[in-house]
Amino acid sequence: MSRIVTIYKTVCYSAQSPDRELESCSLLPWRNTDEANGTDDGGRDYVLPAHYRQGKDASGGPAVFAENGRPCRVMLHDGRPLLVDEDRQLAFLLEPVKKMASYREAAGLTREEMASRLGVTQKELFEWENLEKEPDSKTLARIAEILGCSPGDFR
Repeated sequence: MSRIVTIYKTVCYSAQSPDRELESCSLLPWRNTDEANGTDDGGRDYVLPAHYRQGKDASGGPAVFAENGRPCRVMLHDGRPLLVDEDRQLAFLLEPVKKMASYREAAGLTREEMASRLGVTQKELFEWENLEKEPDSKTLARIAEILGCSPGDFR
């Protein structure tokens, strides 16, 4: 079982029942059906809190479990994934995996050095590394080139 979980932010934009038209999140990508159409963000990796792990439920689908083995649920709170442990009456805002910062650190570059090579401010780089903002595709390609990876590795 892993402490990293991929969560898809989903948007249902057309449903037979209007109350199903909403933004939510899931451990699975969106699938259109006869009853509902929508989309997802392609999924982002998040770090689970200590004592929580991703695994498979009884049907073989992805699930998050507390240390007692009981499943938890995920939902959105202010646009961010929230892990809800109903048994313990706890909820955790999940933190995204900061892949860009990890690649930069592995390359032995400081934020100052990387920002200088990109011709941007450290603040801009900080916002990209912490997933507060996204760089344009040209800048993302340049970051990947400097760090020796592909733009998709930051997803």
